[in-house]
Formats: sequence, C-alpha cells, structure tokens
Amino acid sequence: MKFGRVKTIIENNLSESVKDKKIFKENIKNFKKHILKDKNLSKLYVLYGDLSKPRGLTESEAKTYLDEGIDWAKKLISKSKIPVILNKLDNNEYGNIDKLVYESTKSIEELVEIKKNILTVLVQPIKINENKINLPISSMVKVVNTKVNEYINSLNEETKKEILSLLKEDKNKLNADFITLKSDTEKKLFELSLTETNAEVKEKILKAIDKVKTDKFDILNYYEIKNLNKSLNG
Repeated sequence: MKFGRVKTIIENNLSESVKDKKIFKENIKNFKKHILKDKNLSKLYVLYGDLSKPRGLTESEAKTYLDEGIDWAKKLISKSKIPVILNKLDNNEYGNIDKLVYESTKSIEELVEIKKNILTVLVQPIKINENKINLPISSMVKVVNTKVNEYINSLNEETKKEILSLLKEDKNKLNADFITLKSDTEKKLFELSLTETNAEVKEKILKAIDKVKTDKFDILNYYEIKNLNKSLNG
C-alpha cells in the first residue's frame, strides 16, 4: 500500500469521526499505532503534507525543495513497513507525490506534468489562516466558541444526550472531576511529547498542553477534555 493512500485514509477517518467519540478514539489509537510510534513514518506523514501545500517559495527554491523532499521520502520508506489500512474509499490526495516517490510514472511527459503541478502549489503564498486537519492533536483540542445550544444542535444524537445529561449533574462534582482530568490529560500529553521526534507534531502537542492548563471549567470544556483524555489512552 502506498503511503499517500494511507495518509489520505487516516485524514479522512479523523476528520469524519471527530464528533463521534467512540469512532474517533479508535481512529486515534490506529493513528498512534500505525504512524506516531514509528519515527520514520511520523516524519513521512508530515513531509507528504509539506510537499502538498503552499510554501511561498521561489521557483528555484521550490524545485530544490521538491527534489530533496522526494529523495528523503524514498529513504524513509526504505526504512519502514508501510501499514495496510482497509477502507472502501478509493481516493488518494497524495497520488502525485506517490508517483514520484515510488517512481510509478508511465512517461517523461507525465513526470514533467506531475512536477509542474506540485511546484505550482509550492510557490503559492502561505495561507496564514490555514485550517489544518492532518494533525490529530489540533482536532482533539479545538476550542468551542459557539453558544451551548448551537454547539449541541450540531452534534449526533448520542453526543447530544451526553452533554444534556452533564447539564443536569452536580456542577461541584463535575468541577472536581474536571481538575483531575486536566492533570491526568496534561501528564499523558507530556509523556507523548517526550516520545515524539517530529518537531511540528511535538509543537502541536505542547500547544495542546498549554490549552489544557488554561481551560476553565464549563460543561463544554469538561466534555472536550473528558474525550481528549479517553483518546489518549493506549
């Protein structure tokens, strides 16, 4: 299985399951198992993303960046066992990169066209407000800024019932539990950061720790940190 396909499946699964805590937890476990626990695959995961988004490079810089990136990707793949993840969807968001990394282009013309398409993206200005979804930590610790009712109405029935149930519970008890959850979650994230070798992923984990530290108790924050804590369980 080519890595671009693996990355596409993981991103789709995480994005689609973010509002279903059971499925999301399982997808996080798979992400940690298949990617984060392998330092080479973790680097490869980020590298594929970097080769697919605007970098604000000059044409000359973009060509060098692409060549070096593909060479590095080939080396990382040679050192790793690419996982096989079953999925019914047949799309591959990183098909062009796969063709260069696995040298599966059929002709010189196709090779030139693929590189041209990738370079066109790399020279585009960096999107300052880019909403990234390829890193699971940012999805898990997103800040809920909407009103309670608006947020609840956007959820599936199971999640909606859980939040409505929390609203009926003793707030003092939930607050005490919230403090314990914060401490335990911070510890788990810190331990995860110690084993993470990819700088970009590690930075996001540290940002998640900062958010956990500063979060104040309310029902939505309680719900979010409770699910985050469960997602971080081995």
